Amino acid sequence: MTKPSGPKSVLFSCTMNSIRSPMAAALLRRRFGKAIKADSCGVYEGYLDPFMVQVMEEWGVDLAEHEPKSFSDLEPSAFDLVIVLTRDAEENAKEFLEQGDMTPEYWDTPNPTDEMFGPRDLRIQAYRDCRNFLDRKIAAHFGPAKA
Repeated sequence: MTKPSGPKSVLFSCTMNSIRSPMAAALLRRRFGKAIKADSCGVYEGYLDPFMVQVMEEWGVDLAEHEPKSFSDLEPSAFDLVIVLTRDAEENAKEFLEQGDMTPEYWDTPNPTDEMFGPRDLRIQAYRDCRNFLDRKIAAHFGPAKA
Protein backbone atom coordinates (compact mmCIF):
# COMPACT_ATOMS: atom_id res chain seq x y z
CA MET A 1 0.00 0.00 0.00
CA THR A 2 1.33 3.43 -0.85
CA LYS A 3 1.56 6.17 1.68
CA PRO A 4 -1.41 8.57 1.51
CA SER A 5 -0.96 12.29 1.74
CA GLY A 6 -2.24 13.76 4.97
CA PRO A 7 -1.84 12.67 8.57
CA LYS A 8 0.65 9.96 9.46
CA SER A 9 -0.84 9.19 12.89
CA VAL A 10 -4.54 9.28 13.79
CA LEU A 11 -6.27 8.85 17.14
CA PHE A 12 -9.94 7.90 17.25
CA SER A 13 -11.80 8.45 20.51
CA CYS A 14 -15.24 7.66 21.87
CA THR A 15 -16.71 7.38 25.34
CA MET A 16 -15.45 3.96 26.49
CA ASN A 17 -13.03 2.68 23.80
CA SER A 18 -15.15 -0.45 23.53
CA ILE A 19 -16.91 -0.17 20.18
CA ARG A 20 -16.68 2.86 17.90
CA SER A 21 -13.09 4.05 18.34
CA PRO A 22 -11.44 0.60 18.18
CA MET A 23 -13.51 -0.19 15.09
CA ALA A 24 -12.47 3.08 13.43
CA ALA A 25 -8.76 2.57 14.18
CA ALA A 26 -8.90 -1.01 12.92
CA LEU A 27 -10.73 0.05 9.75
CA LEU A 28 -8.10 2.72 9.03
CA ARG A 29 -5.32 0.14 9.55
CA ARG A 30 -7.23 -2.30 7.30
CA ARG A 31 -7.40 0.33 4.57
CA PHE A 32 -3.83 1.68 4.76
CA GLY A 33 -1.78 -0.90 6.65
CA LYS A 34 1.25 0.74 8.25
CA ALA A 35 1.10 3.83 6.03
CA ILE A 36 -0.97 5.57 8.72
CA LYS A 37 -0.60 4.76 12.41
CA ALA A 38 -4.05 4.40 13.95
CA ASP A 39 -4.87 4.15 17.65
CA SER A 40 -7.96 4.54 19.80
CA CYS A 41 -8.95 5.57 23.29
CA GLY A 42 -11.96 6.55 25.33
CA VAL A 43 -12.93 9.08 27.93
CA TYR A 44 -13.10 6.01 30.17
CA GLU A 45 -11.51 2.60 29.79
CA GLY A 46 -14.40 0.40 28.84
CA TYR A 47 -14.50 -3.31 28.22
CA LEU A 48 -13.98 -5.65 25.30
CA ASP A 49 -17.36 -5.74 23.55
CA PRO A 50 -18.05 -9.18 22.04
CA PHE A 51 -20.45 -7.85 19.39
CA MET A 52 -17.78 -5.39 18.21
CA VAL A 53 -15.28 -8.24 17.98
CA GLN A 54 -17.79 -10.36 16.02
CA VAL A 55 -18.68 -7.77 13.38
CA MET A 56 -15.05 -6.85 12.83
CA GLU A 57 -14.16 -10.52 12.48
CA GLU A 58 -16.74 -10.71 9.67
CA TRP A 59 -14.36 -8.48 7.71
CA GLY A 60 -11.25 -10.40 8.71
CA VAL A 61 -10.19 -7.99 11.44
CA ASP A 62 -9.23 -9.59 14.75
CA LEU A 63 -9.91 -7.32 17.72
CA ALA A 64 -10.24 -10.09 20.30
CA GLU A 65 -7.11 -8.81 22.08
CA HIS A 66 -8.15 -5.13 22.09
CA GLU A 67 -7.39 -3.54 25.46
CA PRO A 68 -9.45 -0.39 26.08
CA LYS A 69 -7.53 2.68 27.17
CA SER A 70 -8.18 6.33 27.97
CA PHE A 71 -6.62 9.64 26.97
CA SER A 72 -4.36 9.46 30.06
CA ASP A 73 -2.60 6.43 28.52
CA LEU A 74 -1.45 8.43 25.47
CA GLU A 75 0.72 11.40 24.49
CA PRO A 76 -0.92 14.13 22.37
CA SER A 77 2.30 14.74 20.42
CA ALA A 78 2.09 11.20 19.00
CA PHE A 79 -0.83 12.17 16.73
CA ASP A 80 -1.30 14.40 13.69
CA LEU A 81 -5.08 14.13 13.80
CA VAL A 82 -7.62 13.35 16.53
CA ILE A 83 -11.09 12.28 15.43
CA VAL A 84 -13.75 12.06 18.11
CA LEU A 85 -16.86 9.98 17.65
CA THR A 86 -18.94 11.19 20.64
CA ARG A 87 -19.57 14.56 22.30
CA ASP A 88 -18.09 13.23 25.59
CA ALA A 89 -14.88 12.47 23.77
CA GLU A 90 -14.85 15.87 22.07
CA GLU A 91 -14.59 17.76 25.36
CA ASN A 92 -11.91 15.42 26.68
CA ALA A 93 -9.96 15.59 23.42
CA LYS A 94 -9.85 19.39 23.67
CA GLU A 95 -8.30 19.06 27.14
CA PHE A 96 -5.93 16.36 25.87
CA LEU A 97 -4.78 18.67 23.05
CA GLU A 98 -4.77 21.98 24.95
CA GLN A 99 -0.95 22.28 24.92
CA GLY A 100 -0.82 22.11 21.12
CA ASP A 101 -2.53 23.83 18.24
CA MET A 102 -4.57 20.85 17.02
CA THR A 103 -8.37 20.86 17.16
CA PRO A 104 -10.17 17.52 17.24
CA GLU A 105 -12.42 16.66 14.32
CA TYR A 106 -15.93 15.50 15.29
CA TRP A 107 -17.75 12.68 13.48
CA ASP A 108 -21.26 12.18 14.86
CA THR A 109 -21.27 8.38 14.99
CA PRO A 110 -24.29 6.19 15.78
CA ASN A 111 -24.16 4.20 19.01
CA PRO A 112 -24.96 0.54 18.33
CA THR A 113 -25.82 -0.03 21.98
CA ASP A 114 -29.00 1.98 21.42
CA GLU A 115 -30.36 -1.38 20.22
CA MET A 116 -29.02 -3.34 23.21
CA PHE A 117 -32.44 -4.53 24.39
CA GLY A 118 -33.76 -5.81 21.08
CA PRO A 119 -33.42 -9.26 19.55
CA ARG A 120 -29.83 -10.44 19.03
CA ASP A 121 -29.98 -10.11 15.23
CA LEU A 122 -31.15 -6.50 15.56
CA ARG A 123 -28.32 -5.72 17.97
CA ILE A 124 -25.71 -7.30 15.68
CA GLN A 125 -27.11 -5.33 12.74
CA ALA A 126 -26.71 -2.08 14.71
CA TYR A 127 -23.02 -2.93 15.18
CA ARG A 128 -22.66 -3.72 11.48
CA ASP A 129 -24.34 -0.43 10.60
CA CYS A 130 -21.88 1.41 12.85
CA ARG A 131 -18.92 -0.43 11.29
CA ASN A 132 -20.18 0.34 7.78
CA PHE A 133 -20.80 3.99 8.68
CA LEU A 134 -17.23 4.33 9.98
CA ASP A 135 -15.79 2.60 6.92
CA ARG A 136 -17.62 5.05 4.62
CA LYS A 137 -16.45 8.04 6.70
CA ILE A 138 -12.85 6.82 6.59
CA ALA A 139 -13.05 6.26 2.82
CA ALA A 140 -14.49 9.75 2.31
CA HIS A 141 -11.91 11.42 4.58
CA PHE A 142 -8.74 9.49 3.71
CA GLY A 143 -9.54 8.24 0.23
CA PRO A 144 -9.53 4.75 -1.19
CA ALA A 145 -7.02 2.15 -0.09
CA LYS A 146 -3.91 2.22 -2.21
CA ALA A 147 -2.61 -1.03 -3.63
